Amino acid sequence: KKAIIDPSLFKYKVQPIKKELYETVIVKASQLSRRKHLFSRDKLKLFLKQHCEPHDGVIKTKATSIAKYNLAEQNFSYFFPDDPPTFIFSPASRRRGRPPKKMSSSL
Repeated sequence: KKAIIDPSLFKYKVQPIKKELYETVIVKASQLSRRKHLFSRDKLKLFLKQHCEPHDGVIKTKATSIAKYNLAEQNFSYFFPDDPPTFIFSPASRRRGRPPKKMSSSL
């Protein structure tokens, strides 16, 4: 098992969008902050409306958004560079007090 690392020990490399005007800096986690309510239900709805569409029962990214942000050229590791998460298997829990339903033999 991997040891759990305290998030406050992380350092972040912040790269500017306009590299010719600003330089890259490394900051501690305590130096970072975010505005509250930056992410909300309304903003999520707007994002989905602008960049996604239903297709055969699945929500997919619109072709215009894929082209605009060059998403076809990126892969999963570009967005998530760390090791993939490992999930512990846990069997489905049964409802308390009720025996599992039995299938009819006439089927």
